[in-house]
Amino acid sequence: MLKQINQIKAILDIKQPLPKYTARSLREKLFLVWTYHTNAIEGNSLTIKETKVVIEGITIGGKTPREHLEVINHRDAITFVEEVVHKEEPM
Repeated sequence: MLKQINQIKAILDIKQPLPKYTARSLREKLFLVWTYHTNAIEGNSLTIKETKVVIEGITIGGKTPREHLEVINHRDAITFVEEVVHKEEPM
């Protein structure tokens, strides 16, 4: 698996810098998948599509406030860490 990862990374390194729309799309996909799996591990019943909708600010009928807040809080935590990193501030 590491060999495959290194091959994919080498391909991406050749294409640097990525076009802005590609980088934004990859970030959004990573953000969604990361949030979905993190919450699913904790027992959140939102599907990946529902998680995307909640990230966009829409509530899902039949789901608990806790499930919505887990997604929102995860989104906010990632955003906060990214802001700190971009400012190059110590944590």
